Amino acid sequence: MFIYRDDYYNKESPDKGLAEIIIGKQRNGPTDTVKLTFLGHYTKFENYAPDSFVGAFD
Repeated sequence: MFIYRDDYYNKESPDKGLAEIIIGKQRNGPTDTVKLTFLGHYTKFENYAPDSFVGAFD
């Protein structure tokens, strides 16, 4: 597993608070990239909810 946060490398990134967990190697399963929300002040990751999804059920 690899963690990539664009805002760490690029301070002007439009994806602030977004982290990608890259599963690059797995013995008996697929490889993929998963997006998570990074909460830096808690050093915590949470499920990612895109802005277009917020309030969709109101």
